Amino acid sequence: MPSLKYIIVGDYAVGKTSLCNVFAENRFQMDYKPTIGVAILTKTVRIFPNMEIKLQIWDLAGQQRFFEVMVDYYKGAKGGAVVFDITRVDSFESVDDWVKTVRKHSGNIPLILVGNKIDLEDLRSVEYEEAVKKANELNLIGYIEASAKVNKNVEEVFVNPIKAYLNKVLSSRG
Repeated sequence: MPSLKYIIVGDYAVGKTSLCNVFAENRFQMDYKPTIGVAILTKTVRIFPNMEIKLQIWDLAGQQRFFEVMVDYYKGAKGGAVVFDITRVDSFESVDDWVKTVRKHSGNIPLILVGNKIDLEDLRSVEYEEAVKKANELNLIGYIEASAKVNKNVEEVFVNPIKAYLNKVLSSRG
C-alpha cells in the first residue's frame, strides 16, 4: 500500500490538531494543548474505489518560535491544508505566509484552504467569499469550511488534496 505525506499548517489554536484527531482517531478534545514541534498520525484512506493509501499526517506547530526548526518537516509532502479560524482575522491574515512557506519547502503541492470552527458561526469574522477569493488568488485547490467539534467536512480536508495529487500523477502517466 502506498504511503503519502500530508502536512497541515496554520497559526496556533486554529484547530489543526483537533481536525487531525477527529480524522485519524475519531476523537475530539475540548481542552487545548499546543503542539510542540510536530505530531504525526497515520490513517489508511480509500481515495478511489480501487485505491487505498496510508496517509502520514504531519501536524505542524503554529507558534512562531518553532518556525525555523520546522522547515525540514515540510519536505516530501504530497498535499496539505492551510487552516485558519473563522473567528480570528489574524489567523486568516497569516494564510499568505503559510502558503509561501509550504511552497518554498514542499514545492507546488496541492493545498486546500480550510476555515475551521464553523460551529462558532455567530462569532465569524472572516466571510466565506473573502476566503474563496484568497484560495483563488493563491492558486489553491479550493476552500472548505470545517468543524472538528461537530465533524463537518473533516474528511474532505485530508482527502481532497491527496486526490488532487494522485489525479495529477495518474494523468501525467497518460
